[in-house]
Amino acid sequence: MLPRAATFCFGLLLLAITACTRDEPLPSFGAVPQFSLRDQTGATVTRDSLTKKVWVVDFIFTSCPDVCPLLTEQLAGVKKRLPDDPRLVYVSFSVDPEHDTPEKLREFAAHHGATAANWRFLTGGLDDVKRVVVQGFKQAIDAQPTAPNAPANVLHGTHYVLVDGTGTIRGFFRSDSDGIRDLEHATAQLLRQETQS
Repeated sequence: MLPRAATFCFGLLLLAITACTRDEPLPSFGAVPQFSLRDQTGATVTRDSLTKKVWVVDFIFTSCPDVCPLLTEQLAGVKKRLPDDPRLVYVSFSVDPEHDTPEKLREFAAHHGATAANWRFLTGGLDDVKRVVVQGFKQAIDAQPTAPNAPANVLHGTHYVLVDGTGTIRGFFRSDSDGIRDLEHATAQLLRQETQS
């Protein structure tokens, strides 16, 4: 039988280990506004159609030469590492919706290995997209002047965003290795919490 002091120390150690492994509550950054946009198949996607889903969101455009392909390929890697859970969806909003038709988004998705049924690439009217991306997700959209007939250049946010099953934003994550690790951890945590609720 352990002495009383040893038992007390063991209890403190167990409590510390439990506290370290317990997930911290994810913050809440407000609700995604209502929207009605089209995906790469031409189907309509709304905020309500994603209710009870955990969303991992990014922002891309198909003529982007560098960061958008990288964001998409990184997110494809995240998708491989996270559980294949029917409650988990990936949503890529085009920040150049005037040029990104569903057909262009479908080609872009296929080129970058993002063909899963639970990955939606969304486009629509410019005002509708700006309202959701800028006002809702707090991400920039800044179209840059280009030469005639040249592809658009759009400055935009490069963070991934995590949204819960009620449409509430629960985190913004950098697109570097630390940010992606944190995104994966927070997504798995949110799926566990949705199971328990």
